[in-house]
Amino acid sequence: MAAAGCGEQAAPLAENGVRSELVQVKTEDNVTLQGLLWTPAGGVPRVGVALAQGTGGEFYSAMLVWLGEELAKAGYLTLSLNRRDHGSSFGYHRLETAAMDHRYAVDLLAERGVQSVVLAGRSFGTVTGPYYVRATDDERIRAMVLLAPVGDYRVGTRGAVGGPQKYDEMVAEARQGVAEGRGSDSFFIPPMPGGRRPAASSYESFLDKRGPDSEAVPAEILKDVGDRPILAIRDPADPLPGTLPPAQQLLEAANPNLHYVLLPDIRNGEMARESHTFTGREEEVLGIVLDWLAQQGLSPE
Repeated sequence: MAAAGCGEQAAPLAENGVRSELVQVKTEDNVTLQGLLWTPAGGVPRVGVALAQGTGGEFYSAMLVWLGEELAKAGYLTLSLNRRDHGSSFGYHRLETAAMDHRYAVDLLAERGVQSVVLAGRSFGTVTGPYYVRATDDERIRAMVLLAPVGDYRVGTRGAVGGPQKYDEMVAEARQGVAEGRGSDSFFIPPMPGGRRPAASSYESFLDKRGPDSEAVPAEILKDVGDRPILAIRDPADPLPGTLPPAQQLLEAANPNLHYVLLPDIRNGEMARESHTFTGREEEVLGIVLDWLAQQGLSPE
């Protein structure tokens, strides 16, 4: 199904021949999604890559912009498109509604002429991407790449807010708010590891994305995404609770087509927030992704 509307602004060709465009897609329920599209020097290839941001992320985050341009240099038409739960909007949309926005990224790439799409998400994008594939079985998506993959977002939230007791208190507060008809009211979630600021969320969204009954559990979702090949990559220094062991074991058990790459430990067991975005290891990650795509028969041409 085609996107409901699309605007674009082309930039001059970069020295490497890659053309970047700011794009806008209007959803069927009148939400505008913004993004950046990179077209390789050789024109539109047969394979495109759709990039998805993490919790509170934007299409222009440093890692996605770097990865988008590098994938385009390698010959892939690459798109980084926001979901509706981007940035500070993250805590005010339900998982299913936000995950379905991946359709618009796939539509745009298909409209540009690609035959196959690789859906690549980072952090919470490793929740929404598989969720979309399970819900739609979109045949245009031939493979998935999971960067800093989450095993269970609920577990990650428990670790982030200060442990099970604090988590249970927040769940009780959110449930009370919903029961009293205040589901859209805001409250604050404590900062994630590494000193980030507290995040605002509605009671309803908190329960939907982070509550005990949330479906934000890739270790379950990936059991039902068909036989598409899946690549997962994690830096062992990543401190985000949802990525910590036993996330790897749970994800590997969920789908026999998942290839999990745990990068070599270069920090002597120390944790570092920047490892969640592979800072300093971008080239290493890119090489793994490109080699794996070639092995799956998903080279650009």
